[in-house]
Amino acid sequence: MGIAILVVSILSATTNPQAASQPSFFGPSVPETKIEYYLPYPGILPDSPVYKIKAVRDQIKLWTTFNPIKKARLQLLYADKRINAARTLMEGGKSALAISTATKAEKYLESAVKASLYNKEMLTVLAKSIAKHKEILKTFQPPLEMALKTNELMAQQVAQALLEN
Repeated sequence: MGIAILVVSILSATTNPQAASQPSFFGPSVPETKIEYYLPYPGILPDSPVYKIKAVRDQIKLWTTFNPIKKARLQLLYADKRINAARTLMEGGKSALAISTATKAEKYLESAVKASLYNKEMLTVLAKSIAKHKEILKTFQPPLEMALKTNELMAQQVAQALLEN
């Protein structure tokens, strides 16, 4: 029950972006809350010449991981690293590369969600991660509409799975 409340509160905090920015007739608007979720350091960025070696290493790790939960955790780690790398690239003015990296991050996150639909512990972590990814994707100029739609669908899947478990 507590997990369902957590998921609903995370989703409600991130689903209505206009609510915080619209003026209210009843007083000052409430600032948007930041999602408390730690993103790992991205390490080597995609604009580095040795990044391809890192990408191959990541794929080898995924191919050699057979436990579905460990594989989902690894995919979540890669998704979090890539979304943080995308944010760093966007801040550095490399928007095309940032968009590509963010799209890859969402694909890893989607794979982690699909692999974790029956693991309650993993679903709570994924709910926070999805909310953090959405927070970062909204800061991109222009916002990544397709990635945001995918993110919203994943959030709904995780919320539904948490309610069923």
